[in-house]
Amino acid sequence: MMKLLRAVALLYISAVTETGAMSPNGIVSIKRSIDRDITNEDLLQEEASNCNFTGTVVLGGPFSLEQGDKFFTIGSKQLVSYNLMVDYINRFKCGINLSTGNYAIELRSYDDQSDVQWTEVIAQKLAASDVDIFLGGYSSTLTKPLAEVAHENAKLLLAPGAASTPVFDGKDKVFGTFPPTNKYLAQAVEGLAKVGAKTIATVWEDAAFTRGVCAAAPDLAETNQLELTSAQEVIKTPNITVLEMVAQKLAQEDPDVVVTCVYDCVPWMKAMRNVNWSPKAQVFTVCVGLHDFTTEVGTDADYIMGVTPWDSSLNIQDSVTGLSAKDFADMFKTQTSELDVTYHAASAASVISIAVQALEASDTTDEVVLSQHIAANNFKTIYGDIGFDSNGQSKSPSLLIQYDTSGIVQTVFPEEASSGPILYPMPSWDRRDCIRLSQCNTSGGTCTEEGKCVCQISDKYHAVGSGETAECVPNERLNFISTSLLGVGYFLVSVVLVLAVGILIWVYHHRKNALVKVSQPLFLTLVVLGSVISSLSIIPLGLETEYRDSYDINMIDAACMAVPWLWGIGFAVTFSALFAKVLRVKLLYTAASKMKRRKIETKDVLSIMVVVLVIETSILLSFQFVSPLKWEREVLDDINGIAIESVGHCESESGWWFFASLVGFNILCLFYALILCFQTKHIPSDFSESSHIFLSVMFMFQVLVLAVPVSAMVRDNTNVFYFMRAGAIFLQNFTVLCIIFGPKMYRIYKKEDSKATVRRHLMSKQPKSSALRDVNAVSKGSVASIEEGMNLHPNVTIARNGESSDGFVENDSQLRDSQTRRVCFDGSVISNENDTVQ
Repeated sequence: MMKLLRAVALLYISAVTETGAMSPNGIVSIKRSIDRDITNEDLLQEEASNCNFTGTVVLGGPFSLEQGDKFFTIGSKQLVSYNLMVDYINRFKCGINLSTGNYAIELRSYDDQSDVQWTEVIAQKLAASDVDIFLGGYSSTLTKPLAEVAHENAKLLLAPGAASTPVFDGKDKVFGTFPPTNKYLAQAVEGLAKVGAKTIATVWEDAAFTRGVCAAAPDLAETNQLELTSAQEVIKTPNITVLEMVAQKLAQEDPDVVVTCVYDCVPWMKAMRNVNWSPKAQVFTVCVGLHDFTTEVGTDADYIMGVTPWDSSLNIQDSVTGLSAKDFADMFKTQTSELDVTYHAASAASVISIAVQALEASDTTDEVVLSQHIAANNFKTIYGDIGFDSNGQSKSPSLLIQYDTSGIVQTVFPEEASSGPILYPMPSWDRRDCIRLSQCNTSGGTCTEEGKCVCQISDKYHAVGSGETAECVPNERLNFISTSLLGVGYFLVSVVLVLAVGILIWVYHHRKNALVKVSQPLFLTLVVLGSVISSLSIIPLGLETEYRDSYDINMIDAACMAVPWLWGIGFAVTFSALFAKVLRVKLLYTAASKMKRRKIETKDVLSIMVVVLVIETSILLSFQFVSPLKWEREVLDDINGIAIESVGHCESESGWWFFASLVGFNILCLFYALILCFQTKHIPSDFSESSHIFLSVMFMFQVLVLAVPVSAMVRDNTNVFYFMRAGAIFLQNFTVLCIIFGPKMYRIYKKEDSKATVRRHLMSKQPKSSALRDVNAVSKGSVASIEEGMNLHPNVTIARNGESSDGFVENDSQLRDSQTRRVCFDGSVISNENDTVQ
């Protein structure tokens, strides 16, 4: 009801062109005012004496005047053209020249709100008024009710915005300057077929014009040997959501050409964007050439095609005004400040010229005479040389136009009227974005059809991203450990392994040697084994990969945890063996100092090793199950989110605490071992290993205490970090092996294990008048050189490695003192001669 009331009210509101008498020497102002009385005769106020108007010829019709109206964008352009032509003819041509005098043109326009019902109401009111010629607005949908009313009332209708054939069928006084809908796409389909298109699909909204244009596609496709893959109708004024579903379907079909018959092209463009698909050619029936369209879609308009009956480059002059197509385009741009002039505006301008030419040629306003003259003649207008077929529609062919890569509309077909070539196929969205928006070209690359960037200097740069994000960036510096440094690490491992194998062979070869027996081969072997295990941690230390998605990530994660396991267990075994030897001496000499017999068996010191290993293993198991180390890569530098430098580490959420616990426990163990070594430092090194063990433990302690903080400080420098850790592990194990086994090998090499050498050694250390040296002056675990078969005193029993053996003394007087203490070669002590040596 409200719409109807508004329509009735608006029937009495018209934009009236009030023009006074004028001449080329004087400019008459054009006044447009609200005409509250449609029959008001006092419409003109003459301002120039050279043009004397006998009367007026009234042209009027419904138009979309409100900005929110569906057809306002195009309809408003047509109204501007009407006003320009009426203004120009009234001012510079003194209106319409008939035999009875000059008649001014009066233009009346009414707001139809882009609504069919409103249009019909307005048409009925116009038919009852003094309007001489009906003017149509935009769209076949709105023109159809106006045409029916005009036909019923024998009124002449000139329609510049309708192409649907049913609008004109059977109506001899209705003429349209658009080509028929069934011929609208003819040039587009023919031109695209010639450049290689093979398939075509159509999409149209539910409206007379759009339906009629796309309905011709099957016949045109067959004529030009194209396959029609699909024809899809959508609701009137479809939104992006509706069109996205259609775009997804077409993406699966992938036709070469898509003809979209809609009034608003922007939603379809956005729908194709959203599904990231585009055909090789996109043809619109409207929009191409509209400034609002290019404003909305920007550079996406490039390559988009449209069909049009007109282009400003046409070489033709209007018979009434003398204006060329370019002159009119310049006038229109000046009036509207728009960059583009569409065929809709030119079509509207042409009907004013046709009306004036017909009126002047017929010298009458009689609708029948005018209709017959229009049907039988051609009219030169800025829109072209217009003639009409038997149905009252334009016989002039349409043009295929296209936005070039600079956003300029070019006529591309037919060839004789073209201003540029057909750009086919249209690039994909990603390629277009890559070319226009990305840094690919500026970074030394070229864009592929898929929108990827191909880098020219592939050994230094690599391609990332696609479309807008495509570019060539420097190859990522992964900061891997250098190959040469890895070689050094493997060399260090090899040195330890070769040394360990050599030591084991040496121990086995000299297994019956008293010096080796006294040094307890079991513990010597454990020292070697621990050093080997610990040194092997250098190998996984050098294993690296890229990111978490790498194929070998599971192996690298395992390598991350292999390092603390190998180093921790190896350290525990080596340290336990050394600690057991120190503790054994400590216990023996504590007992000897109290004149007590003490039996120290292998199992007593092995229990120490078990305790250390259990604690070490417990920490490592907790580490493994609670928060295991995993390979992670930290980006140090990037370009637009693309990493160009990174560094990899083995990390875990709580790994620091477990690692600190492991290192802390090892430091405490070494510190306690140093205390024991200090307590036994007074035992002569000539007859013991105390000094060698002390040096080994001290070196292990120093390396560990210094290596941990220094390694933490150089963590981000991969090469230095690796070298520090590998070097520390190597030094710990290599030096222990050298310090423990070097002196033994030297003594055996120098044959200091002979009876004479041992005898001289003992004689140089013991007074003749005394018994065996006090136990406090005796070594805890090794002798200079001892051989089986020595001539030892029968009354003294000396145990070696748990076995009874004859010992020796320099002379009998050394055994006369009842308090004489006897020393075993493995470091055990018997407090008097009646005790049994263990």
